[in-house]
Amino acid sequence: MKNWLMAAAAFGAAIAVSVPAAADDRKDIEALYAKLAQALKTRNADATLALETPDFTAKGMDGKPMTGKQLAAQMKQENAGVKSVKSVDIKIRDMKITGKTAVVTTSFNYMVEVIDAEGHMGRKGQTHTMGMAGVVKNDLAKTTSGWKFKSMEQSPGEMTMDGKPMGQPAHTPAHAPAHK
Repeated sequence: MKNWLMAAAAFGAAIAVSVPAAADDRKDIEALYAKLAQALKTRNADATLALETPDFTAKGMDGKPMTGKQLAAQMKQENAGVKSVKSVDIKIRDMKITGKTAVVTTSFNYMVEVIDAEGHMGRKGQTHTMGMAGVVKNDLAKTTSGWKFKSMEQSPGEMTMDGKPMGQPAHTPAHAPAHK
């Protein structure tokens, strides 16, 4: 669950470019992030795959690489305990577009309601609000079908349960997108 939340939230970002020729690229990249946020809100792991290049890789805080398909599979597994997605907020902190590549750093906030079916966080069956916040760096590539996520690297973030800090950095969510 922790990995999915970070990744999910982890793909977030927007764009700030002053080059006039990049204005359309900026809008296209913003649209890419809007699609990511929508996929995360609806818990649609397969939709995140469509936003990635075939060679997409994600690197979580543990440093282990993961493909987009592996990330989507993890997202699906972790979604089993998610009752609802309360919010997904992705903000672009920095963006640099160079030709057909872009590097985007985003901050994200992601909040879900989960059911503790196993009793790991208290009474078995209890509902909790889990939140994640952090920073994600994405490399993007402009393909013939538009901008896509090529890679994702998540920095340590913060995780809360029922509004209280959980005390240790959150790990990369299963998907975010890619995903980002």
